[in-house]
Amino acid sequence: MFNIPRIAIRSTALSVAFALLATSIPAQAAPATTQDLSTLTNGSETSQVQEALPESDVLKPAQLEAAPPVTGDGNPGATMGQGLKKMSQTANLSEASLKEAQQEIKAAQDGKDVAVSAREFDSALSDATEQSKEKVTSGAAAVAISPTGSGVLGMDVSGWQPIVDWDGEYSKGARFAYIKATEGDSYASPSFSNQYVGSTEAGMMRGGYHFAIPTLESTGAEQARYFIANGGGWSADGRTLPGLLDIEYNPYSQLGNMCYDLSPAQMRAWIQSFVDEYRRITGRYPAVYSTANWWNTCTGNSTLFNYLPLHLASYSSTPGAMPSGWTNYDIWQYTDDGPFSGDSNVFNGTLSDLRNFVTVPTYKPKGAPATATMTFRDVPTSHPFYREITWLANAGISTGWADRTYRPDESNSRAAMAAFLYRLSGSPAYTPPAKSRFKDVPTSHPFYKEISWLAATGITTGWDDGTFRPDENISRAAMGAFLYRLAGSPSYAPPARSAFKDVPTSHPFYKEISWLASNQITTGWSDGTFRAEDAISRAAMAAFIYRYSRIA
Repeated sequence: MFNIPRIAIRSTALSVAFALLATSIPAQAAPATTQDLSTLTNGSETSQVQEALPESDVLKPAQLEAAPPVTGDGNPGATMGQGLKKMSQTANLSEASLKEAQQEIKAAQDGKDVAVSAREFDSALSDATEQSKEKVTSGAAAVAISPTGSGVLGMDVSGWQPIVDWDGEYSKGARFAYIKATEGDSYASPSFSNQYVGSTEAGMMRGGYHFAIPTLESTGAEQARYFIANGGGWSADGRTLPGLLDIEYNPYSQLGNMCYDLSPAQMRAWIQSFVDEYRRITGRYPAVYSTANWWNTCTGNSTLFNYLPLHLASYSSTPGAMPSGWTNYDIWQYTDDGPFSGDSNVFNGTLSDLRNFVTVPTYKPKGAPATATMTFRDVPTSHPFYREITWLANAGISTGWADRTYRPDESNSRAAMAAFLYRLSGSPAYTPPAKSRFKDVPTSHPFYKEISWLAATGITTGWDDGTFRPDENISRAAMGAFLYRLAGSPSYAPPARSAFKDVPTSHPFYKEISWLASNQITTGWSDGTFRAEDAISRAAMAAFIYRYSRIA
């Protein structure tokens, strides 16, 4: 199912009476943290304890290093809302979970085996799912009170909460949980699998979150693949939340400013890369977690991602302002100080709405604006480029044919591409010359204005023989060159080694194709090729233009 490290799960052997333990453990003052367990253990006296507490830093005052964590270095890394919360709140535990952790540590110290191997994960998860079927379909009343007076309560945890009393959290009202799976491209939480099984057994809907480290050295697509490989995938089982992209304030001094030293255009491209790759592999879009301030600052007030469910971070009595593009939230993380371990959240809707969020891959976010409904009868919602083609139509760039078809697998003529790029640019005011600059494009041509504009802006130069060849298919290489020039031919140094095995550095459009790939406008084929001379299909053209619009 996932690539999972060794995990710890609740055992029947852990029914040790807490009354016996209470005589030797003093009462803990709120707020409780995992550090409170340091009075019981240093985390190393038995292998069972080490497996229950796989990262030693949880027993110390919470702190982050100057650089992101690496699996095995003992630090759980950053958490959701890291830029908003005090470090002391990073390891927040509810009273019930602190007691559960104390019992488990005592049992582990006594030599009880509370761990199973990775190869037993699927079986343990299956057993937990079976045990909790009745709970997950129950609408039992919550004890904790929603800050909005409605909605469904939930929580999120990380490796800073390696042991959680999931039954206790459920009894208090938590019905869903996001669990940190990964960070960047080098850290997978060793506590994830234990938390995943425990939340499942308690009856919660659950899923993984990824703390993004958006840099030029680690692409969004690479981190999406790493996330999915380490527990962040999605399946239509009615239990698994869509993966959550946690993109927020940079907590690491070695990585620059709050935006990781990326420009808004670079940040938008990074996010798009992650989103596209997650969708390609799992079949649905991830949700996105952020704050209004970070989002507006680091993406340049981008409104381009409001088709993603929004998990808003705002520690206040009200949600406050939304990030640019959204009018409402799907989930609100409203506090880092209880009632639940980790952080506390509320879903904006009923339990039935939450199940819809979990199950339906085409779930419409609460804060997405109303959009036009132009669709094509030959582009089903299951088409891999459905969103991009629909966007192209609703943006007025392509209207398709009179029979309501789009014909996604057909190629594009050079004339039609001129029209598409002209409309993409907002159909600017332009008077074409009285005499055509191309001998094969008469002034009576239906796209004469658009082709003349393309030439006037330097996006095309035509052929040396003075022709434009409007009816020829445009190649993928030429499409790359057109988009590069449309962007203003930005300063760009292509890599010394090509990203595609069929595009040598000597290719006449090597720079333009490399630029296209560096901005995640194209990913090429899975066999490592770009197929530069192939005619670009109308579906792929829609995808290229859609992605280009995200960085323009």
